[in-house]
Amino acid sequence: MQQTAAQLQHKPSPLLLCASPRELPEPSRIFENPNPIEIEIGCGKAKFLIARAQQHPEINFLGIDVVWKWMKYGVERSGKRGLTNIKYVKSDAREVIKYGIPSWSVSIFHIYFPDPWPKRRHRKRRLITGEFLKLLHSRLTNDGLIELATDHVDYFVQMQGAVVQSGLSWQRVEVTRNRRLFEALAKTNYELKYESAGRTLRYLELQK
Repeated sequence: MQQTAAQLQHKPSPLLLCASPRELPEPSRIFENPNPIEIEIGCGKAKFLIARAQQHPEINFLGIDVVWKWMKYGVERSGKRGLTNIKYVKSDAREVIKYGIPSWSVSIFHIYFPDPWPKRRHRKRRLITGEFLKLLHSRLTNDGLIELATDHVDYFVQMQGAVVQSGLSWQRVEVTRNRRLFEALAKTNYELKYESAGRTLRYLELQK
């Protein structure tokens, strides 16, 4: 059963959207303006998303995560900072993108360090597949971007394979190691943690 905002926190936040993905208003209605929208899938504590929202009040930001344990920090911090250009959805990202996000409406999808599900029997649970990239592509504006990152080499290989499996003609595909491709100074909590641990971080950028 879908949890309500009141069940998720003591004081319901206008930043938290807990409607079913099928009932989610269009972004222009959520933010009450026609500004460009960026979506972070698996936003966690939303360190990256909050930094972007503070730097770019002319852009709307939507954070999606299924785990309230971490996302609640992003909701609380956004509220304390008085950010009006950021909202959150506690739900499965696949459902939100499929049923709640219109075609040609998102300028950038940010997907940083998604769960790698390292055990072989669990790999089917991984988020990034050819089919999911096709779904994201259909929601992007012209020249829109998908920004991906992982510290897991096997998952990164799968991500690159998913680009091919999507069967789509991307305007640009760029790959780097230990060099962020987008917004170099704004990083996620996992990103900072993995950098400090000396892990190799792999980035993939797709332009529609």
